[in-house]
Amino acid sequence: MKNTYTNLKKLSDKNGEIEFQAEIGMEELEVYSLKELSHYAAELALPGFRKGKVPDNLVREHIGEMELLEGAANEALRDAMQEIVTDESLAVLGRPELTITKIAPKNPLEFKIRFALAPEISLPDYRKIGRTVSEIKEELATTDKEIDEAIARIREMIAGVNAPEGEKKELPPLTDEDVKKFGPFENVAAFRAEIARNLGQEKASLAKDRKREEMIKQIVAHTKAKIPPMLVEQEFHEFLGDRDRRIEEAGLSLEEYLKTTGKTAEALDKEERALIEEDIKTSLVIQEIRKKEELAPSERDIQIAIAHLKMRYPERDEVSLRRTAEAMGLQEQLFAMLEEGKKEEREEAKKESEDKEEEKAE
Repeated sequence: MKNTYTNLKKLSDKNGEIEFQAEIGMEELEVYSLKELSHYAAELALPGFRKGKVPDNLVREHIGEMELLEGAANEALRDAMQEIVTDESLAVLGRPELTITKIAPKNPLEFKIRFALAPEISLPDYRKIGRTVSEIKEELATTDKEIDEAIARIREMIAGVNAPEGEKKELPPLTDEDVKKFGPFENVAAFRAEIARNLGQEKASLAKDRKREEMIKQIVAHTKAKIPPMLVEQEFHEFLGDRDRRIEEAGLSLEEYLKTTGKTAEALDKEERALIEEDIKTSLVIQEIRKKEELAPSERDIQIAIAHLKMRYPERDEVSLRRTAEAMGLQEQLFAMLEEGKKEEREEAKKESEDKEEEKAE
């Protein structure tokens, strides 16, 4: 099949970015121009002519030669870009950067295009890192002081006690009759035991989250991957628009915001670029591990997650719920692998679980 583009020439290939120049010939452009003309003609109505019945020469005059050429060029370039990616076997990230260097009637269309290439990811022994972090011991015991403070917060909230800043409002001693107002508790000891259990669960959950965050942080830190600067810049400019809008919504100017951070605009931009680069690297690392470990949640797990999500977010559509359920399933599989060990061990445990489910069903 004939390509849309011709005369492809590689201009540069460095820092994870590759740039080409090429052109689209007059014959190809005319093919796209005729397609563009037919789209306009189908919707155009002029005095004396019904919609879709205007002769092509009048449609051309009405649209204008350059507008027709630009519309044809956009369609042709979209196809040419995809053909270049396929023909050159490129693994690209982000959006390509396109520059039209020549566009004129009865002339070839000349352009340059630059792609950010997916970097080679050299992973560390992520299972070892995962197990090492997972085995770190943390003090999770709940102290009497923490229980007392939690109970005081609950009582103050229910009683509506608002002590002036710097003062501590004294509450009367807690009695067995008081705790019965909070739930099915027989006495103060039972209430304290429930508070201790809840605090322990919260501590364990936070500790688990901290460990998981540390696992990914260490794995990314020990991964070798060069992120294309072009990709960072694209993400940065998108972020910049959001940041400036949030500052404006807060009623601040950029200068006022910078004063609150104690940084110059240059220092802030540099810091944010570094964070964006780290986020991109983290995303690529996680994708690489998932691919290497062949992680994929089962349909059963996805459906269970969707059922739970529906109860929390009844207004969300099925496509959105499924996307979230799949992401949650992949995340849990990823951390289960990092926390528990080798792929073979996980597969064996999964098979045992499935066998037990089948036995129950029988």
